[in-house]
Amino acid sequence: MYSLSQVKPDDVGLIRILQTETPSSFRLICFPESAHSTAYYLSLSELLLPTVEVLAIQYPLHTGFGDGTDGEDGERLTDSPELVDRIFGALGEWTDRPIAFFGHRVGADLAYRVAERLERETGTPLLTLFVSGRTAHWGMALGPPALGCRIVALAGEGDPKTPLHGVRAWRRRTSGRFDLEVFPGSRGYLDSSRREVVNLVHDQLLSHVPVDAEWETGAEDKGA
Repeated sequence: MYSLSQVKPDDVGLIRILQTETPSSFRLICFPESAHSTAYYLSLSELLLPTVEVLAIQYPLHTGFGDGTDGEDGERLTDSPELVDRIFGALGEWTDRPIAFFGHRVGADLAYRVAERLERETGTPLLTLFVSGRTAHWGMALGPPALGCRIVALAGEGDPKTPLHGVRAWRRRTSGRFDLEVFPGSRGYLDSSRREVVNLVHDQLLSHVPVDAEWETGAEDKGA
């Protein structure tokens, strides 16, 4: 049995599917491509629980943040310091266990910027930043990469809007490990390859667990 937290339409908040039994070992904070595309991540959580608890960012509906087409509104808002600040503030209490971010399309840009803020202000990197269906298209600042966490980039092999050379450019955004995962098809791989995506997220997060970890990750509960 699951229930959703309530988020007002003009708020930035987290939509959470509550886990009623043992606490999860990890949290996956998802940055959807628009204010109207959170349903996928809620269904994803059913496959990742109980090892990984999934929460989805709810963007303010009044902003008209995107319709899933990577349009002008989405591009403008991913560069909004105010939106990054509000999302960072909404994380609050949810950083009390190991976390990773998953951003799809324009949500990948926001996930990256919030990850920068989190690492800069707390000194603690994410376990993994998953960036999906998005090229690293904006300019690099001089100096070393801003992030130290692992970045895993996901792409569809036939997606004309995200050529693989642009997806590989995420490698330059971190001083940590970089992996590229390419799925069959074009832009619909999150649905057509859902179990493969779940396996990828699950296995990447579990790879951070030391062999002699004192807390149990529940590897036998892998949801795929």
